[in-house]
Amino acid sequence: MQWYQIFQDGPEYEARRQKSTFILSNLALKDVHAAVPKHLFQRDTLKSLYYILQHLAFTYAFYMLGTRIDGFVWSLGKTYAIGPAVGVLLRSVLWVIYWFWQSIAFAGIWCLGHEAGHDALSPYPLFNAVAGISLHTFILVPYYAWRVTHRTHHKSTNNLERDETYIPPTRKDLKLPDGKVAVKMDYKDIIEETPAYTLFKLVVRQLLGYQLYLIHNRKGNPKYPKWTSHYKPSSLIFKPEHHQSIILSDICIASMLTILGVWTYKSGGSFVWKHYWVPWLGTLFALWRSFRQCTFIEDDGDVVFFKNQQGEAVRQVGSAGIADAQ
Repeated sequence: MQWYQIFQDGPEYEARRQKSTFILSNLALKDVHAAVPKHLFQRDTLKSLYYILQHLAFTYAFYMLGTRIDGFVWSLGKTYAIGPAVGVLLRSVLWVIYWFWQSIAFAGIWCLGHEAGHDALSPYPLFNAVAGISLHTFILVPYYAWRVTHRTHHKSTNNLERDETYIPPTRKDLKLPDGKVAVKMDYKDIIEETPAYTLFKLVVRQLLGYQLYLIHNRKGNPKYPKWTSHYKPSSLIFKPEHHQSIILSDICIASMLTILGVWTYKSGGSFVWKHYWVPWLGTLFALWRSFRQCTFIEDDGDVVFFKNQQGEAVRQVGSAGIADAQ
């Protein structure tokens, strides 16, 4: 690597690279299963139902507390003659606290639906299906569509050709030269300062990144055609046998949106915005951040992706997330 190149590998990676080249593990899935205590594979329907009901009770309790925020602040103002500025500040603080905890509760609902999607809650498929579609529909996630691609993701994690979730752009995608000959000017267009645009993308990705992925495969595998969607049964991410379940997911999402519309009509847009939509956006932020953090978990400074089933490896480098040939 020449002295004038802008990017260099971390010392940890360089030290490991000197020892040996990356070799795919020959550890089989059955070996992993064999190492896990057998009781951890046991699924308990009643215990799972208890945890679901407990979590929903917490969610409802947060909602009920939220409905009392404005009245509580008003009564304090009347009782203790609190000034308008203090009242606004107190109300704002209480709403932020509610939004934080309710978004955590909504994220917990997603996680319970996730476990149902892996058939981890119960040995009875019907229980998992009913629980999963009920929980995910509440937070506007198309359960069966998500379940299909999520299982594919687990079968092909970090495989650039087969993974469904996050595929980093390669040097070829960005029209960059090989890392051994690239110089500072080669990276100018993709890393130069654009504060307003960067802020806009940050807000959109963090708040809506997950839904954009579901709607039109944003940041998903680029091998699929434009406007591939989790809401379209004919999308190539699904097989023909999935079509009916995808339609069922769409019907459930449409039903939930109808319920939200009726609720908005009866209670007002501001009420529904404060009690449902803001925590929902907070949940999307939490989920997207957790997904990206899982994607970027570092092991000695690098993340390994795979180009094919034979195990040709690439690693993700730099803040731009470029997949560089190893």
